[in-house]
Amino acid sequence: MHDLLFYIAVAMLLYCLFSARIGAWGLTMPMIFVTLGVISGTEDTALTVEAASSFHLLAEVTLALVLFADATLLHRDSLGRIGARTSRMLLIGLPLAILLGVGVGLVLLPGWPLWELCLLAALLAPTDAALGQSIQAEERIPRPLRDALNAESGLNDGLALPFVIFFAGLAAEGSHGAETGERLVVLLATQIGLGVAVGLAGGMLIGGLRNFVIGRGLMDEDLRQVATLLMVGVIFFGAEHFGGNAFVAVFVSGMAYANTARGSVSHARHFLEGDGRFLTMLSFFFIGALFVPIALEHLTAGGLLVVALSLLVVRPVAIWLSLLGTDAAPNERLFFGWFGPRGLATALFAVFVVLDFEGVERMGGILVIAISAVLVSIFVHGFTAKYASELFRFGPPGK
Repeated sequence: MHDLLFYIAVAMLLYCLFSARIGAWGLTMPMIFVTLGVISGTEDTALTVEAASSFHLLAEVTLALVLFADATLLHRDSLGRIGARTSRMLLIGLPLAILLGVGVGLVLLPGWPLWELCLLAALLAPTDAALGQSIQAEERIPRPLRDALNAESGLNDGLALPFVIFFAGLAAEGSHGAETGERLVVLLATQIGLGVAVGLAGGMLIGGLRNFVIGRGLMDEDLRQVATLLMVGVIFFGAEHFGGNAFVAVFVSGMAYANTARGSVSHARHFLEGDGRFLTMLSFFFIGALFVPIALEHLTAGGLLVVALSLLVVRPVAIWLSLLGTDAAPNERLFFGWFGPRGLATALFAVFVVLDFEGVERMGGILVIAISAVLVSIFVHGFTAKYASELFRFGPPGK
């Protein structure tokens, strides 16, 4: 194990030292570390229940930090510009992507129970904030488009999780009856409503408290960044305590905090982005080491086609339809539809289902397809991110 940790540390250091040159070649951090994970395959990286549980915890922490850091970019002026597009992609595009995903599964995976197809579609629906960071850094893409995509990727993880939990429960228990729709509505309302409430209240309260203590010189400046890290923990576990969705809460709290705290909160974002990127490297390394070899070994032609259609058809069509009636130009709709990378959330939720739900007949197949989608997305979306401005015909910055 110590040899493996040394290997990971050296790889992370070298990547950081040469990251600008590596990025210029069109290679992203997830590409590098998932590949290193696959190459590393040793007994220390064998997939066991303990290893899966450790990855689950690591991915949760990573996703929480990335979501909060990204949310602090969304100030009042940004929210006003992106509201209609983001809300449509979340409230129409996400459920439509799940519905279309179920249709694809019915055709390509005959014999699979309906609830397991629904579960697979829900796992493939959320997009990844960590993989979207390369888009956020691309200044040739108009800022309103980057903000809208950032807000969508930040919130759709939390919106997709209730669907995942609901369908996993039905797949495990084999539920029938008229109460099925009611249960989903109640679960969604509870998870999302309480998540938003905790995030909004917590972000505003802690932002206001920060103003108070800094204004009176009560806080040691050296502890500001530590306090921000602890704030994310308080919001995350507070939302879980009250029954809300922790990922929704963390993202909403980041927006509330950024719009309540006086002065720049860039110090908080930079600190959390640094921690988040460190943990993201580890997360993708262990995705490659623990899950990718199994996925590649057991992926079927039908499963590969599901992955391809999920990335090439399901998401783009769902987003295109969700943006009908808005001012989004055709190239902008294509941009939003294409850049829906699958990453940490898909892997995290799939592992969560494996660990917490027994009785799902095709759980192995679901995990294989989910991880395969993450692997394909890392490379396909990673390579195209560098050329997004040219591919979707955006003008110079500011136009």
